[in-house]
Amino acid sequence: MPVEPMKVAVIGCGVISTAYLSNLTGRFKAIRAVACYDHHPEKAAAQAERFGIASLSWEEILANPEIEMIINLTPPAAHYAVIKEALEHGKHVFSEKTMTVSLEEARDLVALADAKGLRLGVAPDTFLCGGVQTARYAMEHDLIGTIRSATIAVNRNIGVYADMLPFLERPGGSMAFDYGVYHLTALASFMGPATRVTAFSHLSATQRTRMRLDQPHFGETVNLTEDDVVAGVIEFASGALVTVNFTGSSLINEQPYFTVFGSKGVMSMGDPNIPNGEVRIRKPQQEWFTLPFTHGFLDESRGVGAAEMVWAIRAGRAHRASKEMSLNVLEMVHGLTISAHSGAPYEMTTTFTPAPALPEGYLPNAAAPAWGPSEESALV
Repeated sequence: MPVEPMKVAVIGCGVISTAYLSNLTGRFKAIRAVACYDHHPEKAAAQAERFGIASLSWEEILANPEIEMIINLTPPAAHYAVIKEALEHGKHVFSEKTMTVSLEEARDLVALADAKGLRLGVAPDTFLCGGVQTARYAMEHDLIGTIRSATIAVNRNIGVYADMLPFLERPGGSMAFDYGVYHLTALASFMGPATRVTAFSHLSATQRTRMRLDQPHFGETVNLTEDDVVAGVIEFASGALVTVNFTGSSLINEQPYFTVFGSKGVMSMGDPNIPNGEVRIRKPQQEWFTLPFTHGFLDESRGVGAAEMVWAIRAGRAHRASKEMSLNVLEMVHGLTISAHSGAPYEMTTTFTPAPALPEGYLPNAAAPAWGPSEESALV
């Protein structure tokens, strides 16, 4: 039976929009991008021409009854206003991470979506891809037993990225907000909600000079306010304790470390920021072995969370990249900062019910015609 895709509009035509538009204009049967908008008209026009969609004003998108969902790819500081206005105009929203900068604004959006009976989904949706889903498969099939603890360490040179993406040096763009949330979302997706957070943090430098010759702000001095080194411990409702270390003043060469310690084994995960992070397990008195991927979406799959949300709307069930999980993750990030600055543990106030894992075994789309159902079948 033919599927009539839900029509969506992409708001924000920056770097990440190409990945989204590539998938939302041809990959998924349930969803189709038909329009885009950016406050820089030339960016919207270029993406509209590239992907064969309309370049419309924000007002035209909000007024168009055929556009049922907004894909919000604006910088974090703009998220609250964009999401709120879209919800007030009766649109479902799938937003890039984080939902907002402010925790109170995020609570407001969750309440508004509930009051309007609309769906609000939030990235990162890489937890639906093959790497994290394979790790979850291993845990749910008792390969490492009861999770006792985990350790996460990630590094970047935020300054190098910020020369091209200045929002990274503003509230909502720091190391924990922009990169750490991939790891925290992966954790939340299979460990459930966090209950308590404690941390230390500091700011390595209060100023930085922009260094990219090919960027318009070369040579400018930037005042820095966001802590770029955060170390903490997060307690989950399951009882597991997770140590985290987010360093934004290190090498540009990322060296992510994500290890889960269970009662029957240890599991090493790849970077949740990529879809096909390797999953390795070590059992007592054995060497490490690599698990084959149990799930699809092993390539650039941004937008899979939005597609899954559309299938959930049709089926009348909860979607997996939920606003409640996103709110809990955002509170973890704020809790780390609050604890570090107050010197006291932070007690979490939000919770959520983890969504079920995707069913395993579906093949990439390229193989589907010859061998069986495509990986999108896992979303239905």
